[in-house]
Amino acid sequence: MKCRPVGKCSEFKRRSGGEFVSRAFRVVLGEISPRKNRYERIGATVAITKKDILFLCQFFYPEYNSSATLPFDTAKYLASHGFTIDGLVGYPKEYSVDKHLPLIETVEGVGIKRIKYMQLGRVGMLSRLINYFSFTFRAWLKTSYLKNYKAVIVYSNPPVLPIVPIRAKKKYGTKFVFVAYDVYPEVAYASQSLTPGSMISKVMNWINKRLYSAVDCVVALTDEMKEFLLEKRPELTPDRVVTIANWAHEKESKPDHEAYERFSYKDGQFIVSYFGNMGTCQDVETMIEAAELLKDDDRVRFLIVGHGNKKDAVEARIRERDLKNVQLLDFLTGKDFQQAVAISSCCIVSLERGLKGTCAPSKFYSYLQGGQPVLAVVEKDSYLAAEVEDERIGHAVEIGDGVGLKDAIIAMVGNPDECKAMGNRAKKLYEDQYAYEVAMRKYKEMIEQLLRN
Repeated sequence: MKCRPVGKCSEFKRRSGGEFVSRAFRVVLGEISPRKNRYERIGATVAITKKDILFLCQFFYPEYNSSATLPFDTAKYLASHGFTIDGLVGYPKEYSVDKHLPLIETVEGVGIKRIKYMQLGRVGMLSRLINYFSFTFRAWLKTSYLKNYKAVIVYSNPPVLPIVPIRAKKKYGTKFVFVAYDVYPEVAYASQSLTPGSMISKVMNWINKRLYSAVDCVVALTDEMKEFLLEKRPELTPDRVVTIANWAHEKESKPDHEAYERFSYKDGQFIVSYFGNMGTCQDVETMIEAAELLKDDDRVRFLIVGHGNKKDAVEARIRERDLKNVQLLDFLTGKDFQQAVAISSCCIVSLERGLKGTCAPSKFYSYLQGGQPVLAVVEKDSYLAAEVEDERIGHAVEIGDGVGLKDAIIAMVGNPDECKAMGNRAKKLYEDQYAYEVAMRKYKEMIEQLLRN
C-alpha cells in the first residue's frame, strides 16, 4: 500500500476551519455523504460487540435539574440489572456545581462520554435555540458512535435531537426509544415562544414526521399525553406507545426546628410553597394574586423557589406590592430542597393554558412523595385537576382564579385534620403509582421487549 505523500497531509492541515464546517453542514443537510472510514475504504470486515443501551441527552450526571437526574436514575437502574449502559451527553455548565469534569468517566456502572458545545444560558429564545442546535450538531457528528449499541434512548430536550437516532437507525439499523418530556412544537405554540408556520416550526414538524414513523417505542409521561400523541401524530401506532410517569428523585425529609429557622419561618405557620421552573409553561400570576389577597393574614406564608424567565417579573411584583408574606429563593438542591418541602404545609403546581397533553410537571411527584397536599392551578379538564380532585389530595383551581386559590388555602388552614389526610393520601398515591421502583420496572420491561424483538 502506498503511503500518502507528505504534501497532501500538509495541504489538508492548511485547509481553513470554515471549509471543514461548511462541509459538515452540507453533510447534515444531506447534500453530500460523510467520508468513508478506513475500514470501509479498504473493504475490511470488523466484528463489533454491541452494548445494550446508549442514553442520548443534553443533561446528565452530575447536573441537578430533573432533565438530568431522571435519565441518570434510569441508566443506573438498568446498569444494576445487567444491561451494558453508556451515555452520550452534554458537558455540564448551568446546572452543575462542579465545572471541571472529565470528558469520559464511569459512574455507578454507567459509562459517560461528554460533548462540549456552545452554551449561552437560557435567558432568551435565541440563546436557547443556539444551545439546542449546537448540542444537536455536535451529537450529529458522532452518529457513527450509535452503531455500537443495540438501542438508543433519546429525550425531547432539545426537541431537534431525535434527528441523530433517526439517522443512526436508517444507516445502522440501531433501534431507538423516544422519551417525550414535552411535546413540541405544541408546547412552544401554547407558551407563545414559537409561531406556527415559522422556519423553526417547519423544522420541528419535518423532524416529527420522521421521528414518529421510525421510532420503535415512545414513552409518554401520562395517559393524557399518550392520547394527545396518538391523535396529533398519525405516523404513530398504539402498539409503539407506553405510559411511564416520572418519579421523585429526592430523599424524604421530616420537618424540624432547624429547617424552620433556616427559612425564617415559625413552627405552626401555614407555608404555601412553589418549587421549580418559573418559565413560559408555568402560570405564576394566580399564585402572586393569592399571595396579595392574603398579605394581611399572619397565619399564611408563601415560599417560592426556582428559576426561569418569569422570575424577574415575580420578584418585581413582590417588591411593588410590598408582599412581605412571600419569600423568593433561587433553585434549591439536596438537603436544602428536602427541608424546604418538609416544612411546607401544601405545594402549588401550575401550567399555562393550552398545554393539556403536552407536558407534565416533574415537581408534582416530589410533592406526592413528601406527603404534601397539592394545589393544582391548571385547566379544569386536565389530568392534574382530575387526579387531585378524584384522589382527594388537594384542590384544583382554574388558571387566573386568584380568589379561588386564596379560598382553597384558607379552607386548608381552617381544617388541619383534612389537610393532613390529603397529605397521607398523596403519599399513598405516590407509593402505589409513581414510586421510583414502579417506573423502573416499566422501563426494564420495555427495554427487555425491545432488545428481544
